[in-house]
Amino acid sequence: MSSIVQHAPRFSETDAVGIAHDLFGLRVSAKSLDSERDQNFHLETSDGKAFVLKLANATETYEVLDLQNQAMMHIIANFSSLNPERTGAPEVCTSVQGAWISAVEGMNGATHFVRLLTYLPGKPFALVIPHDKDLLSSLGRFCGNLNHVLSDFDHAAAHRDFHWDLKNARRVIERYVAFIDLPEKRDLVTRFLKRFQLESEPQLPHLPTSVIHNDANDYNVLVEPDAKWRNQVTGVIDFGDMVHTYTISELAIACAYAMLNKADPLSAAANVVGGYHQTYPLTEQELVVLFDLICMRLCMSVCHSANQHRMEPDNDYLRISEKPAWALLKKLADLHPRFAWYAFRQTCGLPAVPNAARIVDWLQDNQGKIGKIIDSDLHTEHQLVLDLGVGSQLLGGDVEGENSAALTTHIFQHMQTAGVQVAIGRYNEARLFYSPGQFEVPTDEIPERRSIHLGMDLYLQSGAAIYAPLAGKVHSFRNNSAHLDYGPAIILEHQTRDDDTFYTLYGHLSPESLQGLSVEAAVEKGACIGRVGETRTNGGWPPHVHFQIITDLLDEHGNFPGVARPSQRQIWLTISPDPNIILGIPQSCFPSQGRSHEAILNARRQHLGRNLSISYSHPLKIVRGRRQYLYTEDGQKYLDGVNNVCHVGHCHPHVVAAGQRQMPVLNTNTRYLHDNIIEYSRKLLAKFPEPLHVCYFVCTGSEANELALRMARTYTGRQDIITVDGAYHGNTQVLIDISPYKHDGPGGRGRPPWVHKVVMPDTYRGPFKATNPNTGIQYAEHVREVIDGIQSNGYAPAAFICESLLGCGGQIVLPDNYLREAFRHVRSV
Repeated sequence: MSSIVQHAPRFSETDAVGIAHDLFGLRVSAKSLDSERDQNFHLETSDGKAFVLKLANATETYEVLDLQNQAMMHIIANFSSLNPERTGAPEVCTSVQGAWISAVEGMNGATHFVRLLTYLPGKPFALVIPHDKDLLSSLGRFCGNLNHVLSDFDHAAAHRDFHWDLKNARRVIERYVAFIDLPEKRDLVTRFLKRFQLESEPQLPHLPTSVIHNDANDYNVLVEPDAKWRNQVTGVIDFGDMVHTYTISELAIACAYAMLNKADPLSAAANVVGGYHQTYPLTEQELVVLFDLICMRLCMSVCHSANQHRMEPDNDYLRISEKPAWALLKKLADLHPRFAWYAFRQTCGLPAVPNAARIVDWLQDNQGKIGKIIDSDLHTEHQLVLDLGVGSQLLGGDVEGENSAALTTHIFQHMQTAGVQVAIGRYNEARLFYSPGQFEVPTDEIPERRSIHLGMDLYLQSGAAIYAPLAGKVHSFRNNSAHLDYGPAIILEHQTRDDDTFYTLYGHLSPESLQGLSVEAAVEKGACIGRVGETRTNGGWPPHVHFQIITDLLDEHGNFPGVARPSQRQIWLTISPDPNIILGIPQSCFPSQGRSHEAILNARRQHLGRNLSISYSHPLKIVRGRRQYLYTEDGQKYLDGVNNVCHVGHCHPHVVAAGQRQMPVLNTNTRYLHDNIIEYSRKLLAKFPEPLHVCYFVCTGSEANELALRMARTYTGRQDIITVDGAYHGNTQVLIDISPYKHDGPGGRGRPPWVHKVVMPDTYRGPFKATNPNTGIQYAEHVREVIDGIQSNGYAPAAFICESLLGCGGQIVLPDNYLREAFRHVRSV
């Protein structure tokens, strides 16, 4: 490895121009490109044709370069069957002598092989922003297609001992880990290697193998927009690392680089894995070792980097990925490998936890042998199941977990009204209780918080006894005393007849429940294992027990996530299946979950007019508004920058209270006498200057603009209207006529002859920029020209409509002097 960088070619851009002319008969300009061990130049002819001149390391063999050429030609010949619009790889060009590979003499008499490839268009994956779900899935599909195409390709030179082959991960890391400068970094790599040796290395000989590209890093993968301007992976370059190895290595390498600089690297990798599986299905063994191979690629990268930096301390390119690789390794060290495996299984359409179904089946088959968990009988049809979800009407507007006193009052008053001793909080319910910062999750796209409840809550008076429904033993216990945590919690371990292990968790107990417990202590079915804790000691929650089934504790002790993020919902619901398998509450007690997105969309298509459009490519189901936010059914919060109704914030408590006071008494129109109409007018007019002293009460913005238009025409006796291009004023027919956003948009009929458009005053995108001190006057001149045109036909404008300019779909910069000049022109006529 040390000799590779020392034997790299050292040609100038002028040398590259000469080589291109002498060997390939091209007259070009040349620009050097970065490379690890070879030298590459971007060539361009005067008529715009582009090539890449590749000068190989002096240690490179002819056979390996022929491997690369043959592989690229094989890909081009076969890739079109999977994607007719893409070649997938560069084309290999012959020299004027008809050779695929030529040679030139470099420094110190060294010989370097030379090749010319066509320049493959596209932008490096690393430079594309953002790496959204669609792009990451596209990367996976491309790599799957690439492996599919190469599955019947072979070459003798691919069967080589190569330092970037993941087969050699242990050897490379053990050889170079000592060159990593900081002890904590060396220890991190060593821990990853030990796990790899223990868990994955024994399984590698059984994996499928093939020739692979072996370097789908974020600068070798190219991206272009498709017909809908969605970024898609279209090609790959730099075939210098090709080798015959484990086929899954291709995906592991692509994932490793796609995860760099990600706040949520596992989700990024899962999207790549899901795309790959669509085009080239993964085996179970490949899924098992995939996470470890991703980690090994990163460990190899930092070890190679440490060694290369030792050899060439001034070559910054050699450490281009080192800093983000270290940051990623630290994140992956905090991620349980089995959870990564579960995430990969789930994105491939498989049950996340392989043995979860067996555990659920065993519990269902043995329901008659399961004991009680509380004294109350939960098997009757008279259970109070609470709606504590995002759109809960039970909770009103007070839904955040910080206000535990209000939540306790809501729940126990409801229990008292219903005359029950226990109330049930649902499993798999999205809630807004979990609003404080500890429930927020770093993501790379839409912000997300954990909101999906993974257990069932049994609300009881503090001190109520809790029993073990199944025999088992104490796995662990802990007082999780942080605010909004479990408080005192106990986890019991159980076995099925087939020796599958599962666990039950009991949270929010009293501190006394932990006294006298010992790990591994046997627990009989029906034994009292604790009591419901008080709010002051149970994490700050209303008195209740949180009951949860767990199929894999992921090596946790005394604690386990009881709330999941929506994007990982299906993974966690497999890890923690429905606790009602044990509790046995009749299904008739549970309210319906509401319609799915698909059901609502189908019903809208059948029963609602098509003009009622849906926002976003993935429509949102909004079930609550609060302050400036809208909340989806899974509890995710969106800043409302669209709604044009709730001007004082969604469900403002003062507005809601005023409506609640008045509507039970009287809700009618203004044709009758009433004090409130006059009082409202008085308070409203106090906000305006003296000349404005008359109110017109209307229901909508469209109605208000219709009224304004009637007043302008009545006062002036004129018909013509001047409006700003792109403006939107309402959805009645007259307002559509004066709204270019509507009448010039899809389905519009164009402007009527009495409507006149002027240029949108945008000092950023428009024809006149903010840097010009006369920008306002220049835009206003358009108004003068329109007015002159109206007057030449013997008319005059009734009004200059300039409100509601946000319909243009972009930011509008409206200079004050533009308004002054425009209105001055209108007044002059």
